[in-house]
Amino acid sequence: MRILFKSVLIQDSLSDFHHQVVDLLVENGQWVQIAKTLNEKADLVVDKSDLAWAPSLVDLRVHNTLPGGEFKEDWSSLSTAAKKGGVLDLILLPTGDPVPQQPQALEYVKNMSFVHGINFMAMAPLTVDNHGENFTDLFDLFTSGAQWFGHGNSSIQNVDLMSKCLQYLQSLPVTLVSRPDTTALSLYGQINEGLQSTLLGLKGIPKLSETLSIKRDLDLLTYTLSNSFGHTHEHFKLHFSCLSCAESVDLIREAKKMGLPVSCDVAVHHLLFTEDSISDFDTMKKVFPPFRTGNDLESLWKGVEDGTIDAIVSDHTPHESEVKEVEFDHAAFGTIGLETLFIACYQAAIQRKIRNIDQLLSSNPAKLAGLTTPTVKKGNEVKGILFHKVPAYHYTMDQIVGKSKNSAFLDYTFSHKILMVLNQNEISYNNL
Repeated sequence: MRILFKSVLIQDSLSDFHHQVVDLLVENGQWVQIAKTLNEKADLVVDKSDLAWAPSLVDLRVHNTLPGGEFKEDWSSLSTAAKKGGVLDLILLPTGDPVPQQPQALEYVKNMSFVHGINFMAMAPLTVDNHGENFTDLFDLFTSGAQWFGHGNSSIQNVDLMSKCLQYLQSLPVTLVSRPDTTALSLYGQINEGLQSTLLGLKGIPKLSETLSIKRDLDLLTYTLSNSFGHTHEHFKLHFSCLSCAESVDLIREAKKMGLPVSCDVAVHHLLFTEDSISDFDTMKKVFPPFRTGNDLESLWKGVEDGTIDAIVSDHTPHESEVKEVEFDHAAFGTIGLETLFIACYQAAIQRKIRNIDQLLSSNPAKLAGLTTPTVKKGNEVKGILFHKVPAYHYTMDQIVGKSKNSAFLDYTFSHKILMVLNQNEISYNNL
């Protein structure tokens, strides 16, 4: 199939055509011609105002509901939501019930990639059933293809256990993931500890819960590396996920300056909402870690701009309505985000005049995940997002294609829409 795209702004920082407006011709899943003007015959000509192209997204953090949580999200609905949002590669947390923790389970997840046209990568659990007691067979999981290891959707609280995980995995080309939290400090918390928690009478979750966990893990990493006798693999990393406050960004920035093998990400909703958005007890905006202050939000954006933060993730956490449409202190934490990850980031980047936001959504996370990034170049395979600017519209529940509708972006105003998502010969999503 030949497709001709007319007057497309290229938003691909790895391409020689970055920030240029060009015509694009696709044939058999490849870019065959790129020029200022093309008048070639094609099976489909796409010619709309304000068209733009960006690489497809790599999402490093998606909560896995399978098996056991098919009522929240199944393979089909997860794939549909990902394709709509332009996410063609994603890492699934080890959060199914039962937890996928055998080589055969990882192979099953990989096979789902071929069935649904999404590259599903399974993060392997560090301990059996994420209980923080007995190790899984880490080496077997590694030899079966696991490159990322984590403790469910959080971090290991036992210091000795975390130390042993670092000591064992640092000799392998893998990434150990921690979503920093000190449970003893965050237990029973509902929102950020601050003005809003006081005004609303809700138990707060202090920033110290997060920063103390980061400091501990950085100290353990330093100790591990200093006693590794030169056996640390050059591609080993400790990755901190879902940073939410200014001091966390500062800690990672200093760790990188010291040369420690660390990386980190931030969830898109933490770049757009603050604790003030909870003032009306909106359970859709109850997330973990919680939304912090305006100063924290600005520090996160500074981390995005100066390279301290490596990636932006959706932290896609589907929930049925029964656990969200309740009193705030009984509501579950989490928001879906696959469908809105790109348009929310792109819109915010325009407002803040950040020119290379695609690096945080595509090339950087791709590199962390060991993937190659599709870029606009003649002869390259086509894999990316065609989108355009539209009149401002409110995001409503009927626009969500996933099974769960718990989006923090409900009623949020967007100014862009994805028209098509292409993956070589497959048009994954078509909203022409």
